[in-house]
Amino acid sequence: MRRLYILVLACLSTFIGMSSRALAFDEFDMEHAPSRFSLNYEDLTLEIKGRARLGLHDLQGSGGPEYDSQTDTATIGTRSPFVELDSFDLSFRLNWSELIWFNTNISFYTDGTSLSAIYFEYEQELTDWYEHGVEVGYLSSVVATDRRTIRYPLIATAYWKNPEYHVAYGAKFSVSSETYFSAYASASFMRPLRTEPIHGSPTYAGAYSTLSYGSSKPYSGNSAAGTFLVKVFSHGFSIEGFGQIGDIVTAKGLDTLISAYPYYRALDEYNSEDLRAFVWWAGARIAYNGYGAHFMAEAIASQEHLIRRVGTYAQASYTFTRKSDFLNAFELLARYEGAWTIDSTKVQQTGKTLRSPDINNAISWDHQIITLAARVRIVKDILTLRVEYNFFLEDNGVSALNYKQTDIDDNELLIQIEARY
Repeated sequence: MRRLYILVLACLSTFIGMSSRALAFDEFDMEHAPSRFSLNYEDLTLEIKGRARLGLHDLQGSGGPEYDSQTDTATIGTRSPFVELDSFDLSFRLNWSELIWFNTNISFYTDGTSLSAIYFEYEQELTDWYEHGVEVGYLSSVVATDRRTIRYPLIATAYWKNPEYHVAYGAKFSVSSETYFSAYASASFMRPLRTEPIHGSPTYAGAYSTLSYGSSKPYSGNSAAGTFLVKVFSHGFSIEGFGQIGDIVTAKGLDTLISAYPYYRALDEYNSEDLRAFVWWAGARIAYNGYGAHFMAEAIASQEHLIRRVGTYAQASYTFTRKSDFLNAFELLARYEGAWTIDSTKVQQTGKTLRSPDINNAISWDHQIITLAARVRIVKDILTLRVEYNFFLEDNGVSALNYKQTDIDDNELLIQIEARY
């Protein structure tokens, strides 16, 4: 039976005994990366996996040294297309018993190294229809899921992409081999708000950014957050509901909002004495996987202090396969996504809006993105080629202030070769 990875709020006793969700999404699980190497000593087993991703990135715009401006408003300041190591990842999994595991994922980049996951995992199948588990450590949110493309969807970047410190509990109730219900809950430290590039490469000069929940980091005043997810699955179809609540504090929350939105202080509801603010985000996801077809749609709404946002995406793909160890899978994918800051153009009593007349500030813009992608599995379980083109459409005008729309040329071509070992 497929391993139930379960993340969850052990401290949310209302979920215990009822159910919780099983595991956080793991790009190194057996489905995505079959084990290639293992060491055994008595009752201990160490599994080692790896992945290297090399990418070509080309952001629309003139290249060459004479086009090196980082403040170009019509075209993002970028040079010629470049190649970089997207990531070099190592995954270690130590099996202490049939019930307990210790997992570590380390990622290496051209500009540094990061620990993307380190956690303990317990899971147990109690009956034919009920299993549960616990995870404790630093890893992805219980809401995270497979992205299928080189670039994360915009709302994934904004809400659930980055890892966190949490303790999680989950449970799964099976009605049959093809139908089950699962639920998950986790208690974590609130991830700090930050700005993060919306394009596929964070190294672009002058790339536009969105407001996101970054990776968990210890800092003074760090507060708690609670996350939940419930899921119903039957014959390839699934539907999920999820959300998170918590507080942000001045050092890593309100300060980011104030600096990211030039006229944040001009909002009618702004109070300079606010040092801590309640935040929440919630959403739903539907999906189907079967007979080579894939479909997924997701929507999230949120409020970060005085900022209200909503985002959504829908993607569909079909995978052609053949029985061979070489060139055995070819997938075509299309995705539409949008993200909007609510009331960003509403004129306040001060005569200002959240949407700044500074064209270089894209945090409060509305975004629509169309993605066309292809994936070729060159060597089974080892070598994969991905090609992806992203069309970016921005809404940055404010008609109430006679601020006209400015079209931005920032479409993006991504090509990536991935080797697993």
